[in-house]
Amino acid sequence: MPQNPLRDAWTSAIRAEDYEAHMAAIGQAQANATLVADYFRARPPQPDATVLFAGAGAGQMFDFVSPSFLLPYRITFADINPGYLERLSARLAGVSGLRFTTVVDDVEQSKLSPGFELILAVLVLEHVDWRKAVATFCALTAGSIFIVTQENPANAPTSMTETRAIPGTMNVFKQIHSQLISPDEIVAEFARHDFQLEYSAKRMVADEKKMAALGFQRKP
Repeated sequence: MPQNPLRDAWTSAIRAEDYEAHMAAIGQAQANATLVADYFRARPPQPDATVLFAGAGAGQMFDFVSPSFLLPYRITFADINPGYLERLSARLAGVSGLRFTTVVDDVEQSKLSPGFELILAVLVLEHVDWRKAVATFCALTAGSIFIVTQENPANAPTSMTETRAIPGTMNVFKQIHSQLISPDEIVAEFARHDFQLEYSAKRMVADEKKMAALGFQRKP
């Protein structure tokens, strides 16, 4: 397989504890958790719907919102790092009645079967071949897709703020960089797959950045 520094970072370099400390310190973890919970309130799937969290990580969002909003659904959490999924499972172990499974899966070469009614991906597109990821999401659902991306001010061209102290293994991002993608590009790419924008929301976070949520629905 060709070398992929970002993939290598997420599979073998970045400790979940360092990532979570960084995300909480800059307010992105809290903002993203709220955006997801708000979306479920605004666009609740039908009871018993199948829901996929792609690039689920270690489940830090559940430190800030109760997982109880997921109780009506059948949840799959997918990530390329099995250690992150183990941490996520431990977080949710005490949630009575929560129906969930975890699976190691690569969004660029997914082995999952289609049929999900909702797919969510929070800060995933920036770290992968994002057009491949969009194609994967659109192939796996005939329903809805919810994504969160990062928007920077004009004077901040990189995803990480270079003057900010970064914990431990997160310092790998001083050498490798995730990509920033404009909302217009994302909307246009989903449109190529016959998905239309039908929901949006934003939350301000540290360093004048925004967490931008976009919800898509397959065109009738």
